[in-house]
Amino acid sequence: MSPEFPGRGSGRLWLRFLLAGVLVVVLAAGATATAGLLQVQSFVDDIKQGGTIHGLGDVISRADVGAPQTILLIGSDHRYGAARTDARSDTMMLVHLDPDASATTVLSIPRDLKVDYTYNGALRTGAKINETYTVGGEALTAKVIKHLLGIPINHVVNINFKGFKAVVDAIGCVYADIDHHYYHSNLGSVDQYAEIDIPAGYQRLCGSKALDYVRFRHADSDFVRAARQQDFLRQAKSQYGVDRFINDPHQITKQIGKYMRTDPSLQSKEELLSLANLLAYSANHPIRQVQFQAGLEFTGGVSYVVSSPEQIAAVRHEFISPPPKEPSAKPARRRGRGGKHHGAKGPSTNGLVDASQTGEDYAIRLGGTRVPIYYPKLLTSSGQYMPPSVGVYPRKYRIMDTDHHWHDAYRLVVAIPTINGAYYGIEGTGWKDPPILRNPSADTRTIHGKQLLLFYDGSKLRTVGWKTPHASYWVQNTLTETLSNDQMLAIAGSLTRLGR
Repeated sequence: MSPEFPGRGSGRLWLRFLLAGVLVVVLAAGATATAGLLQVQSFVDDIKQGGTIHGLGDVISRADVGAPQTILLIGSDHRYGAARTDARSDTMMLVHLDPDASATTVLSIPRDLKVDYTYNGALRTGAKINETYTVGGEALTAKVIKHLLGIPINHVVNINFKGFKAVVDAIGCVYADIDHHYYHSNLGSVDQYAEIDIPAGYQRLCGSKALDYVRFRHADSDFVRAARQQDFLRQAKSQYGVDRFINDPHQITKQIGKYMRTDPSLQSKEELLSLANLLAYSANHPIRQVQFQAGLEFTGGVSYVVSSPEQIAAVRHEFISPPPKEPSAKPARRRGRGGKHHGAKGPSTNGLVDASQTGEDYAIRLGGTRVPIYYPKLLTSSGQYMPPSVGVYPRKYRIMDTDHHWHDAYRLVVAIPTINGAYYGIEGTGWKDPPILRNPSADTRTIHGKQLLLFYDGSKLRTVGWKTPHASYWVQNTLTETLSNDQMLAIAGSLTRLGR
């Protein structure tokens, strides 16, 4: 049976970037561990299973050996209830690999971005960029993105959504921090969308669940959805160990090769080995999410994402030349006479309010649990705990670790109603070494006796963790990193044990 690929209007295809990201790491492991080109040829054979993208001759550029490269990852989705000919690019991402940069950068292109383009000699104005896939396939999409951003594209990759599920399962699934309850049922609903039911909290997502999570879109903006996909990629990368596949490097590529289509050059031993070597030098770089600077426009009842030339230039610069990985470590605080601290000041509480009683009352709703419950005394001024609902909010559950041991866990979810899709969370679990709290920054802070573990996304704090002898806790920023660094630190520092 031939794989389902959406050409100019057929089939169901989805999510490129995670698969490609995992794939290239494996290629780096396999290709650089071999003594000759025979092993590389087997990777090529794996990739060729899915087919070749044509029409890219005047679009992609060939990079010198060792030079930075940019990969365009495209995916499309067959919309619920729509005709099979209605295929539009659902995901468009650029990945920039540079061994001399501080990070591997990932840029999501909003699918509703307003663009002008030419196809078969005819100018089309005021179109959404995902339309280019329907009209001219991967080649036209790549051409428009290259012209829009002024960024050379070296490779184009397209992978069927079945490949996404296959690769997530092949790497042993992914532990992901879910910001809120994702739920939709078509039963008795006027709105017919893809169904989903994934609760809030840290949990292990496998193929179908992972796909449901990253493809969810009907209640989110493009920006939130892109941030969710990139966060999933970040968490997958942090858990994925290349050494696990040294003995059988084709464990991944043979799975996804059936669902992947690439440009012709990536199907040659020389180009593949060149990219694998580049990836090997970039393997330890953090993945940096670059926010696409844009606004919203409504024209004729249609919503567009619009970006000015100045915003495009700023996005391009950050994508090609990412800033340093994280802020420098701050000086440690020292204790002076009278027990007073000198040196670094505590975090600012601007934008926060004292919500001690509200937090305590909300935490009490969790009932009994074997993991000590800590709740924050501070809350963002516009934040609201999600309305209590049995089994949903606040959530008490169990999680199985990588050694198949079960641990109690709980999740408190705070919504920021003034910002679409903005939820931050407080997590506690008896799992003392969850993957999300591994490899913290060298920058540490101690607040109210808690030695906090800091995890940055560029200069922004995404996660602030804290461990006790019996449990692990963390505060997770919103997907779009709405909370400031000081707010994250102050909320984490205010965690207080229930009953004390």
